[in-house]
Amino acid sequence: MNKVEIFKLIKSIKGYELSLKHDSLEKNKKNSNKPFQKFEFLGDRVLGLVISEHLINNFQKNTLDEISRRFIHLVNTNTLAKVFKHHDLHEIFKHQLDPKSNKNSVYADALESLIGFVYTKKGLEFSKTLILELWKNELNTLPQKDPKTYIQEYSQRKNKTIPSYNLLEEIGTKHKPKFKISLQIDSHYVEGEGISKQKAEIAAAKKMIKLIQP
Repeated sequence: MNKVEIFKLIKSIKGYELSLKHDSLEKNKKNSNKPFQKFEFLGDRVLGLVISEHLINNFQKNTLDEISRRFIHLVNTNTLAKVFKHHDLHEIFKHQLDPKSNKNSVYADALESLIGFVYTKKGLEFSKTLILELWKNELNTLPQKDPKTYIQEYSQRKNKTIPSYNLLEEIGTKHKPKFKISLQIDSHYVEGEGISKQKAEIAAAKKMIKLIQP
């Protein structure tokens, strides 16, 4: 099924627009009257079940760590937004969001809302078929471990300890902060900088990987 066929299939389900109408269109409504959020809540669970089942059935020779990495990749915000845009679903997504805003997280929510709606109308087997078609280009992806996970596993394996990131400096303004973080493992010492503590820690972890890799 190509993306044109998927697009037509979704539009053929009566009432699909309800799941793709973002709350920004009706800001004055109470949360209880906003179906988008409820479909999103349900869709998140349906997606998790379908992807988990697919990975267990199709990657039986993988370790649990590898299956977990696959799962995290397939259900994270960036992948959902990528799938949403690849299939042109943004063309039927109704909202009043700031044009300059980063819509990836909203697109991810919208895709989960759509999945939740489809599940209520068509059931699990239909939803499973649709999800696996939508995710077809991503299903075989085994992402690399993120730098902090790599460093943590290395430190635990070698020294039986969790690595410690230390804040050295925080400069800049509230809206444009800059953090400097240090990381030391044995005799190896690095510093990383970023616009958040998380990004600074990742930068430090990347530098450390270069030092400890053979």
